[in-house]
Amino acid sequence: MKHLSNAFKAVVVATLTCAAGLAAAADSQTLGVTASVTATCKFSATNTSLAFGAIDPSLTADKVVTANVLYKCSKGTPSTGVTASGGTSRSMTGPSSDTMAYTLGFSGDTQTGKGFGSGQDLTLVVTGTITAAAYQNASAGAYSENVTLNITP
Repeated sequence: MKHLSNAFKAVVVATLTCAAGLAAAADSQTLGVTASVTATCKFSATNTSLAFGAIDPSLTADKVVTANVLYKCSKGTPSTGVTASGGTSRSMTGPSSDTMAYTLGFSGDTQTGKGFGSGQDLTLVVTGTITAAAYQNASAGAYSENVTLNITP
């Protein structure tokens, strides 16, 4: 029995020695975790209208209208402005390929972003102006044009 007891002690000592060796073999390392949020600005809706409505050619005042276009920028990122493809002096096409000149103006296009979450929209005010001289001799009918707006951070 004494012999089994010594053998049992030897097994226990060997087991404890191995366990201590395993614990001594443990190691740790720091894992660096990174991410990068890009500075970007995007329009919140794909289509907005700037509607001049019906224009009476007998009037003498310029026709001026506005439209609000919503956009968002990364938090803390300022927009550097909005441009219109083809510029801000424009021309709509109407009946028999007649054209009517108008201009675009922008305000609110250089705000600092609040992020892309809900309720973080910024407002760009687009102003359109048709001078009386541009519509007084225009053919009756509908005029239209699509304008591509670009916003950059």
